Amino acid sequence: MTALAAANDVIVAESTPVEITTVVAAGLPINRCISGQAFGGEVDGHERGECKRMLTPRNINEMVSAGLGPLTYRLRTELAGEVWHWNPQGRWSDQAHRCGYWTSNSSPGKLIDISYGYRLPRRGNTIDQANDDDYSRIDDGDENSYWKSNPYLDPHFTGKSEEASRQWIVIDLGAPEPVNAIKIEWGSPYARDYRIEYWTGRDPMHLHADEKAEWRVFPAGSVHDSSGGDVTSRLTSAPLQVRFVRVVMTRSSHTCAETSSDIRDSLGFSVRELALGQLDEAGTFQDFVRHAPARHEQSVIYVSSTDPWHRAQDIDYKTEQPGLDFIFRSSLTRNLPVLVPTGLLYDTP
Repeated sequence: MTALAAANDVIVAESTPVEITTVVAAGLPINRCISGQAFGGEVDGHERGECKRMLTPRNINEMVSAGLGPLTYRLRTELAGEVWHWNPQGRWSDQAHRCGYWTSNSSPGKLIDISYGYRLPRRGNTIDQANDDDYSRIDDGDENSYWKSNPYLDPHFTGKSEEASRQWIVIDLGAPEPVNAIKIEWGSPYARDYRIEYWTGRDPMHLHADEKAEWRVFPAGSVHDSSGGDVTSRLTSAPLQVRFVRVVMTRSSHTCAETSSDIRDSLGFSVRELALGQLDEAGTFQDFVRHAPARHEQSVIYVSSTDPWHRAQDIDYKTEQPGLDFIFRSSLTRNLPVLVPTGLLYDTP
Protein backbone atom coordinates (compact mmCIF):
# COMPACT_ATOMS: atom_id res chain seq x y z
CA MET A 1 0.00 0.00 0.00
CA THR A 2 1.28 3.51 -0.77
CA ALA A 3 0.44 6.94 0.52
CA LEU A 4 1.02 10.42 -0.84
CA ALA A 5 1.22 13.33 1.53
CA ALA A 6 1.88 17.06 1.36
CA ALA A 7 2.12 19.00 4.64
CA ASN A 8 -0.95 17.89 6.65
CA ASP A 9 -2.92 16.38 3.74
CA VAL A 10 -2.74 12.60 3.43
CA ILE A 11 -4.13 10.49 0.58
CA VAL A 12 -4.33 6.79 1.33
CA ALA A 13 -5.03 3.98 -1.15
CA GLU A 14 -7.56 1.41 0.07
CA SER A 15 -6.13 -1.75 1.56
CA THR A 16 -6.91 -4.27 4.28
CA PRO A 17 -5.51 -3.88 6.84
CA VAL A 18 -5.00 -0.14 6.37
CA GLU A 19 -1.55 1.27 7.01
CA ILE A 20 -0.84 5.00 6.87
CA THR A 21 2.47 6.62 6.07
CA THR A 22 2.70 10.35 6.78
CA VAL A 23 5.30 12.58 5.16
CA VAL A 24 5.78 16.00 6.76
CA ALA A 25 7.05 18.89 4.70
CA ALA A 26 10.28 20.29 6.14
CA GLY A 27 9.93 23.65 7.81
CA LEU A 28 6.25 23.26 8.73
CA PRO A 29 5.54 22.55 12.46
CA ILE A 30 3.28 19.65 13.40
CA ASN A 31 2.63 20.96 16.90
CA ARG A 32 4.07 23.25 19.51
CA CYS A 33 5.52 22.25 22.88
CA ILE A 34 5.79 24.63 25.83
CA SER A 35 8.65 23.07 27.74
CA GLY A 36 7.75 24.63 31.09
CA GLN A 37 4.38 22.88 30.97
CA ALA A 38 5.24 19.68 29.12
CA PHE A 39 8.38 18.66 31.00
CA GLY A 40 8.61 18.28 34.75
CA GLY A 41 10.88 16.83 37.37
CA GLU A 42 10.49 13.81 39.61
CA VAL A 43 11.68 12.79 43.06
CA ASP A 44 11.74 9.13 43.96
CA GLY A 45 12.66 6.76 46.75
CA HIS A 46 16.24 5.55 46.95
CA GLU A 47 18.47 3.18 48.85
CA ARG A 48 19.59 4.05 52.36
CA GLY A 49 21.63 7.24 52.64
CA GLU A 50 21.21 8.28 49.00
CA CYS A 51 18.66 11.04 49.65
CA LYS A 52 21.07 12.91 51.91
CA ARG A 53 23.90 12.44 49.42
CA MET A 54 21.89 13.45 46.35
CA LEU A 55 19.66 16.23 47.66
CA THR A 56 22.33 18.63 48.87
CA PRO A 57 21.75 22.40 48.44
CA ARG A 58 24.32 22.49 45.64
CA ASN A 59 22.73 19.55 43.79
CA ILE A 60 19.24 20.99 44.21
CA ASN A 61 20.39 24.29 42.69
CA GLU A 62 21.76 22.38 39.71
CA MET A 63 18.49 20.46 39.36
CA VAL A 64 16.43 23.65 39.45
CA SER A 65 18.70 25.26 36.86
CA ALA A 66 17.57 22.66 34.33
CA GLY A 67 14.34 24.64 34.05
CA LEU A 68 11.98 21.69 34.46
CA GLY A 69 8.37 22.42 35.31
CA PRO A 70 6.00 20.84 37.86
CA LEU A 71 7.32 18.20 40.22
CA THR A 72 6.04 14.65 40.70
CA TYR A 73 6.61 12.72 43.94
CA ARG A 74 7.01 9.01 43.15
CA LEU A 75 6.77 6.13 45.61
CA ARG A 76 9.38 3.37 45.60
CA THR A 77 7.53 1.71 48.49
CA GLU A 78 4.56 0.96 46.22
CA LEU A 79 6.89 -0.73 43.73
CA ALA A 80 8.26 -2.81 46.59
CA GLY A 81 4.78 -3.87 47.71
CA GLU A 82 5.25 -2.08 51.04
CA VAL A 83 3.13 0.21 53.18
CA TRP A 84 4.32 3.81 53.29
CA HIS A 85 4.33 5.81 56.52
CA TRP A 86 4.45 9.27 54.96
CA ASN A 87 4.38 10.62 58.51
CA PRO A 88 6.23 8.53 61.13
CA GLN A 89 3.75 9.83 63.70
CA GLY A 90 0.42 8.04 63.66
CA ARG A 91 -1.59 5.21 65.15
CA TRP A 92 -1.80 1.43 64.82
CA SER A 93 -5.15 -0.34 64.83
CA ASP A 94 -3.62 -2.54 67.56
CA GLN A 95 -1.78 0.18 69.41
CA ALA A 96 -0.88 -2.02 72.38
CA HIS A 97 1.12 -4.43 70.20
CA ARG A 98 2.26 -1.81 67.65
CA CYS A 99 0.85 -3.72 64.72
CA GLY A 100 -2.16 -3.91 62.42
CA TYR A 101 -3.38 -1.19 60.06
CA TRP A 102 -1.55 2.12 60.19
CA THR A 103 -2.90 5.67 59.86
CA SER A 104 -0.40 8.53 59.71
CA ASN A 105 -1.28 11.71 61.58
CA SER A 106 -2.66 14.40 59.29
CA SER A 107 -1.84 17.22 61.73
CA PRO A 108 1.58 18.94 61.51
CA GLY A 109 4.27 17.71 63.84
CA LYS A 110 8.02 17.32 63.66
CA LEU A 111 9.40 18.18 60.21
CA ILE A 112 9.61 15.08 58.02
CA ASP A 113 12.95 14.86 56.21
CA ILE A 114 12.92 11.11 55.52
CA SER A 115 10.09 8.56 55.46
CA TYR A 116 10.04 4.77 55.14
CA GLY A 117 8.03 1.84 53.92
CA TYR A 118 7.22 -1.31 55.88
CA ARG A 119 7.45 -4.85 54.52
CA LEU A 120 4.26 -6.89 54.54
CA PRO A 121 4.34 -10.11 56.60
CA ARG A 122 1.36 -11.41 54.60
CA ARG A 123 3.04 -10.82 51.24
CA GLY A 124 1.96 -12.95 48.29
CA ASN A 125 4.16 -11.82 45.38
CA THR A 126 7.58 -13.31 44.84
CA ILE A 127 8.72 -10.45 42.57
CA ASP A 128 8.58 -6.70 43.13
CA GLN A 129 9.75 -3.71 41.11
CA ALA A 130 12.01 -2.11 43.74
CA ASN A 131 14.91 -3.93 45.43
CA ASP A 132 13.24 -7.28 44.65
CA ASP A 133 14.60 -8.80 47.85
CA ASP A 134 11.48 -10.15 49.56
CA TYR A 135 9.48 -13.32 48.86
CA SER A 136 6.02 -14.89 48.82
CA ARG A 137 4.67 -16.43 52.00
CA ILE A 138 2.63 -18.88 49.92
CA ASP A 139 5.61 -21.09 49.04
CA ASP A 140 8.22 -20.15 51.64
CA GLY A 141 8.09 -23.60 53.28
CA ASP A 142 6.77 -22.18 56.56
CA GLU A 143 3.28 -23.32 57.51
CA ASN A 144 3.08 -20.65 60.20
CA SER A 145 3.44 -17.78 57.73
CA TYR A 146 0.69 -16.98 55.25
CA TRP A 147 -0.55 -14.72 52.48
CA LYS A 148 -3.77 -12.81 52.92
CA SER A 149 -5.61 -10.72 50.34
CA ASN A 150 -6.45 -7.07 50.89
CA PRO A 151 -9.57 -6.82 53.09
CA TYR A 152 -10.63 -3.57 51.43
CA LEU A 153 -11.38 -5.53 48.24
CA ASP A 154 -13.96 -7.69 50.04
CA PRO A 155 -17.65 -7.12 49.22
CA HIS A 156 -18.03 -5.72 52.75
CA PHE A 157 -16.18 -2.60 51.57
CA THR A 158 -16.69 -2.64 47.80
CA GLY A 159 -20.42 -3.37 47.80
CA LYS A 160 -19.85 -5.57 44.75
CA SER A 161 -20.74 -9.21 44.23
CA GLU A 162 -18.43 -11.97 45.41
CA GLU A 163 -17.50 -12.85 41.83
CA ALA A 164 -16.65 -9.22 41.09
CA SER A 165 -14.53 -9.11 44.26
CA ARG A 166 -12.70 -12.36 43.52
CA GLN A 167 -9.01 -12.73 44.34
CA TRP A 168 -6.43 -14.98 42.72
CA ILE A 169 -3.05 -16.66 43.00
CA VAL A 170 -0.93 -17.54 39.95
CA ILE A 171 1.80 -20.17 40.28
CA ASP A 172 4.64 -20.24 37.74
CA LEU A 173 6.34 -23.64 37.71
CA GLY A 174 9.10 -22.29 35.45
CA ALA A 175 8.45 -24.92 32.76
CA PRO A 176 5.56 -27.18 31.73
CA GLU A 177 5.05 -30.07 34.14
CA PRO A 178 2.59 -33.01 34.21
CA VAL A 179 0.04 -31.67 36.73
CA ASN A 180 -3.01 -33.55 37.99
CA ALA A 181 -3.35 -32.41 41.63
CA ILE A 182 -3.05 -29.49 44.01
CA LYS A 183 -2.62 -29.20 47.75
CA ILE A 184 -3.76 -26.02 49.49
CA GLU A 185 -3.14 -25.36 53.15
CA TRP A 186 -5.76 -22.72 53.85
CA GLY A 187 -5.41 -20.07 56.49
CA SER A 188 -8.34 -18.16 57.91
CA PRO A 189 -10.36 -16.71 56.29
CA TYR A 190 -10.38 -19.45 53.66
CA ALA A 191 -12.23 -19.77 50.35
CA ARG A 192 -15.62 -21.43 50.50
CA ASP A 193 -15.88 -21.40 46.69
CA TYR A 194 -12.90 -21.46 44.36
CA ARG A 195 -11.65 -22.91 41.10
CA ILE A 196 -8.29 -24.12 39.77
CA GLU A 197 -7.39 -23.07 36.22
CA TYR A 198 -4.46 -23.56 33.83
CA TRP A 199 -3.15 -21.27 31.11
CA THR A 200 -3.14 -22.55 27.53
CA GLY A 201 -0.51 -20.18 26.20
CA ARG A 202 3.02 -19.04 26.97
CA ASP A 203 2.76 -16.43 29.72
CA PRO A 204 -0.43 -14.92 31.19
CA MET A 205 1.51 -12.28 33.15
CA HIS A 206 3.10 -10.81 29.99
CA LEU A 207 0.42 -11.15 27.32
CA HIS A 208 1.14 -11.36 23.61
CA ALA A 209 -1.42 -9.68 21.35
CA ASP A 210 -0.94 -12.25 18.60
CA GLU A 211 -1.51 -15.23 20.89
CA LYS A 212 -4.93 -16.81 21.39
CA ALA A 213 -4.75 -18.25 24.88
CA GLU A 214 -7.05 -18.45 27.89
CA TRP A 215 -7.53 -19.72 31.42
CA ARG A 216 -9.34 -23.06 31.48
CA VAL A 217 -10.76 -24.78 34.53
CA PHE A 218 -9.32 -28.23 35.25
CA PRO A 219 -11.93 -31.00 34.72
CA ALA A 220 -12.31 -31.34 38.50
CA GLY A 221 -11.13 -27.85 39.35
CA SER A 222 -14.34 -26.28 40.70
CA VAL A 223 -14.83 -26.46 44.48
CA HIS A 224 -17.93 -25.36 46.38
CA ASP A 225 -18.71 -25.20 50.10
CA SER A 226 -15.14 -25.96 51.15
CA SER A 227 -14.48 -26.18 54.89
CA GLY A 228 -10.86 -25.00 54.64
CA GLY A 229 -7.98 -26.82 56.34
CA ASP A 230 -5.40 -28.77 54.35
CA VAL A 231 -6.96 -30.00 51.12
CA THR A 232 -5.41 -32.24 48.46
CA SER A 233 -7.50 -32.40 45.28
CA ARG A 234 -7.09 -34.45 42.12
CA LEU A 235 -7.77 -32.05 39.26
CA THR A 236 -7.81 -34.41 36.30
CA SER A 237 -7.53 -38.14 35.66
CA ALA A 238 -4.66 -37.74 33.18
CA PRO A 239 -1.93 -35.15 33.94
CA LEU A 240 -1.86 -32.01 31.80
CA GLN A 241 1.39 -30.38 30.75
CA VAL A 242 1.05 -26.90 32.24
CA ARG A 243 3.36 -24.16 33.51
CA PHE A 244 0.94 -21.56 34.92
CA VAL A 245 -1.88 -22.46 37.29
CA ARG A 246 -4.34 -20.03 38.86
CA VAL A 247 -6.44 -20.36 42.01
CA VAL A 248 -9.49 -18.07 41.75
CA MET A 249 -11.29 -17.46 45.06
CA THR A 250 -14.85 -16.13 44.93
CA ARG A 251 -16.52 -16.69 48.33
CA SER A 252 -14.84 -16.13 51.67
CA SER A 253 -15.52 -17.97 54.92
CA HIS A 254 -15.21 -14.61 56.73
CA THR A 255 -13.61 -16.40 59.66
CA CYS A 256 -10.63 -15.28 61.71
CA ALA A 257 -7.72 -17.34 63.02
CA GLU A 258 -7.69 -15.44 66.31
CA THR A 259 -10.24 -13.58 68.37
CA SER A 260 -10.35 -10.08 66.93
CA SER A 261 -12.73 -7.14 67.06
CA ASP A 262 -11.26 -5.78 63.78
CA ILE A 263 -13.46 -6.95 60.91
CA ARG A 264 -10.55 -6.63 58.47
CA ASP A 265 -8.98 -9.72 60.01
CA SER A 266 -11.86 -11.86 58.72
CA LEU A 267 -12.23 -10.38 55.23
CA GLY A 268 -10.67 -11.79 52.07
CA PHE A 269 -8.72 -15.02 51.72
CA SER A 270 -5.66 -16.59 53.30
CA VAL A 271 -3.29 -19.40 52.21
CA ARG A 272 -0.47 -20.78 54.38
CA GLU A 273 1.24 -23.01 51.80
CA LEU A 274 0.50 -24.38 48.33
CA ALA A 275 1.79 -27.42 46.41
CA LEU A 276 1.13 -28.32 42.79
CA GLY A 277 2.09 -31.53 41.05
CA GLN A 278 1.28 -35.15 40.35
CA LEU A 279 -0.64 -37.53 42.59
CA ASP A 280 -0.22 -41.23 41.83
CA GLU A 281 -2.61 -44.11 42.58
CA ALA A 282 -0.75 -44.94 45.79
CA GLY A 283 -1.39 -41.42 47.09
CA THR A 284 2.19 -40.21 46.69
CA PHE A 285 2.32 -36.51 45.83
CA GLN A 286 5.16 -35.20 43.65
CA ASP A 287 5.37 -31.45 44.21
CA PHE A 288 6.72 -29.26 41.39
CA VAL A 289 6.64 -26.07 43.47
CA ARG A 290 9.96 -24.94 44.96
CA HIS A 291 9.49 -23.85 48.59
CA ALA A 292 12.01 -21.47 50.19
CA PRO A 293 12.02 -18.17 52.13
CA ALA A 294 14.08 -16.52 49.40
CA ARG A 295 13.23 -14.59 46.23
CA HIS A 296 15.37 -16.62 43.80
CA GLU A 297 14.91 -20.03 45.42
CA GLN A 298 11.12 -20.34 45.49
CA SER A 299 8.73 -20.80 42.56
CA VAL A 300 7.41 -17.45 41.35
CA ILE A 301 4.00 -16.51 42.74
CA TYR A 302 1.74 -13.64 41.66
CA VAL A 303 -1.29 -12.50 43.65
CA SER A 304 -4.15 -10.08 43.02
CA SER A 305 -3.56 -8.12 46.24
CA THR A 306 -1.91 -8.24 49.65
CA ASP A 307 -3.15 -7.35 53.12
CA PRO A 308 -1.45 -4.12 54.33
CA TRP A 309 -1.34 -5.46 57.92
CA HIS A 310 2.17 -5.04 59.35
CA ARG A 311 4.21 -4.43 62.51
CA ALA A 312 6.56 -1.74 63.75
CA GLN A 313 9.46 -4.18 63.33
CA ASP A 314 8.75 -4.51 59.59
CA ILE A 315 10.23 -1.09 58.77
CA ASP A 316 12.51 -1.27 55.71
CA TYR A 317 15.55 0.93 56.26
CA LYS A 318 17.07 -0.21 52.97
CA THR A 319 14.69 2.07 51.08
CA GLU A 320 13.93 5.67 52.00
CA GLN A 321 11.63 8.35 50.65
CA PRO A 322 12.45 12.07 50.77
CA GLY A 323 10.19 13.57 53.45
CA LEU A 324 7.27 15.67 52.25
CA ASP A 325 8.35 18.58 54.44
CA PHE A 326 11.84 18.43 52.97
CA ILE A 327 10.51 18.53 49.42
CA PHE A 328 8.01 21.34 49.95
CA ARG A 329 10.52 23.47 51.86
CA SER A 330 13.11 23.09 49.10
CA SER A 331 13.33 25.02 45.84
CA LEU A 332 12.64 21.82 43.86
CA THR A 333 8.95 22.73 43.62
CA ARG A 334 9.76 26.05 41.87
CA ASN A 335 6.65 27.36 43.65
CA LEU A 336 4.49 25.22 41.37
CA PRO A 337 1.94 22.52 42.30
CA VAL A 338 3.35 19.08 43.14
CA LEU A 339 1.72 15.78 42.17
CA VAL A 340 1.69 13.62 45.32
CA PRO A 341 0.41 9.99 45.56
CA THR A 342 -2.52 9.44 47.88
CA GLY A 343 -4.05 6.13 48.91
CA LEU A 344 -7.80 6.58 48.47
CA LEU A 345 -9.34 3.11 48.42
CA TYR A 346 -6.46 0.85 49.43
CA ASP A 347 -2.78 1.51 49.47
CA THR A 348 -0.86 -1.56 48.36
CA PRO A 349 -0.69 -2.98 44.82
